Amino acid sequence: MESMQTSVFRALRHMADRAKLAKAREEENSYKHRAQEVHQRINFLENSRPDIVSAIDRLKQRRAELAKEMELVTKAIAAEEKRLQDLPSVIAELKQERHNLAREAIKIHRHMPEVPGSADDDQRIVDSADQIRQRALAAIDALLG
Repeated sequence: MESMQTSVFRALRHMADRAKLAKAREEENSYKHRAQEVHQRINFLENSRPDIVSAIDRLKQRRAELAKEMELVTKAIAAEEKRLQDLPSVIAELKQERHNLAREAIKIHRHMPEVPGSADDDQRIVDSADQIRQRALAAIDALLG
């Protein structure tokens, strides 16, 4: 009987050991699977280095372009602020020039003589004299001719 009991205990222990072993294998497989996943992530990340470097280079180039553009905008702002600052003195100079030009126009207007008659009357007189001259020349040509 004792031997049967020993066999049963041994069989129970073996069953318990097999259960532990199965659980240990399951755990081992789980760790192996997780290790493979981590390995794949490592490979992916190691292979992504050139893409990251390329992205950094593109961003640095874009930053340089934006810095140049920012410099141009800053200069343009400064130029417009200068124009705004100079505006009152430019307007004052132009007002003075306008005043001087108006004064000269008035001075010339005051010294203009009055001309009697009209331009049409004067033109008729000149045309009439020209016709008389033409007839005189024609008569001289006919006499000499």
